[in-house]
Amino acid sequence: MESAITSHRKLIDIKPAVFDGLSKEAKRQGISLKRLIEQLLEEACPKPRVDASPSVQRIIGSAIPKGRRVEDIQDDRLQYLLSK
Repeated sequence: MESAITSHRKLIDIKPAVFDGLSKEAKRQGISLKRLIEQLLEEACPKPRVDASPSVQRIIGSAIPKGRRVEDIQDDRLQYLLSK
């Protein structure tokens, strides 16, 4: 379970050609330019790694199918345990 979400507001400079391209893409997707830029930034951000003790990592490893990530697991009990 996540704590309160903190957001940071920043003014950024975007070149006119980039702005136009992003605006067209946002319109094509039917979303605001702001939301498109937020999505692109979130996708570009590295995913947080689960830092846990070796014994917990073994338990997690036994619950995760090969080639999957912890975030892909749709088991409420496992998500509860990992949140502690």
